[in-house]
Amino acid sequence: MTVREEDEFLHAPPAPTPSRWQENMFFICWDVASDSGLLCHIRRAPTMGVQEAQVVVALDGRVGSSLVEGAFTAEALVAPLSAVPVDPFRRWSFRFDGRGVEGAGPLGFVAVAAGGDTPITVDITLESALPVVDFAERLTAMVAAMRAAPDGPQMGEQQHYEQGGTWYGRLRVGDGQRDVSGLFVRDHSWGVRREQQQFEAFWTASCLDEGRIFCNAIGVPSGDRVVGIGAVVDASGVTFTQEVSASFSPAAGIAAYERTTVAFGAPVARTLTAQTCRHLPLYLPGSGTNRYDNNAISTAQMHGAAGFGVMEWASVLSDADAALLHAEPIT
Repeated sequence: MTVREEDEFLHAPPAPTPSRWQENMFFICWDVASDSGLLCHIRRAPTMGVQEAQVVVALDGRVGSSLVEGAFTAEALVAPLSAVPVDPFRRWSFRFDGRGVEGAGPLGFVAVAAGGDTPITVDITLESALPVVDFAERLTAMVAAMRAAPDGPQMGEQQHYEQGGTWYGRLRVGDGQRDVSGLFVRDHSWGVRREQQQFEAFWTASCLDEGRIFCNAIGVPSGDRVVGIGAVVDASGVTFTQEVSASFSPAAGIAAYERTTVAFGAPVARTLTAQTCRHLPLYLPGSGTNRYDNNAISTAQMHGAAGFGVMEWASVLSDADAALLHAEPIT
């Protein structure tokens, strides 16, 4: 499949709709210098009749988050969230005007429960001159490789693309608000999402050189190998590699690592280094039983270019830890 401009909009579920079919969007817009920005994960699950958004906003180090849930509708995201491709692949408008809680919840997780009385507002514009990266064909190959080892980690087959760029606009947490600008990474996927059998993965989307470079290495450790894909994007286009690795120091886990090193094999042949600024763990049982993503907002450098990245480690909580987040696992 080739990503088209119409794919920037919401997708109608296929008929018949597989039970685990979902549409997901992920926006991370940050200014690492002031520790200010937005992280938002959106999940739309038509067979369950629900959709939700986990919205996290930081302003000068002060963090507020909100979990908003509602009935699935084909035409719109869950209120009070609006994310619209004003000019597909080039400009998005993102708005949120709601309330949530300040600070972190159990185990340091954010956006774990609805409610709260802290005002949280986002009114920003995302812009990019970079081509999007269509990962779908290569992720299909990853799924096939995992199915060849049925006792190892597994995931579903999805359409998936990503992009980096710049953003600007106004953020509010509590009684603090101001204009902010920075770099963003985002992804958009739709298809069957079921990550299981002690699924673990890394996702290292980064935007560098004032929005002129985007890169990501995605990998699923399986035994003594990594099933993965990497891409580096600039104005000249996209270069892919199947050889990727990521090391987390001192250890992978929830708020556990301060540094990340990401290697892209040939023909990219580059190494990205990242220093953690802030951990924002999300609980994502809709992706698989007890699943979480630890998102490390980081400064990032590669081949002389600097910027920001999201050094994500995905894994599975114990039943006891999942119970602390007051959410029933989705099986």
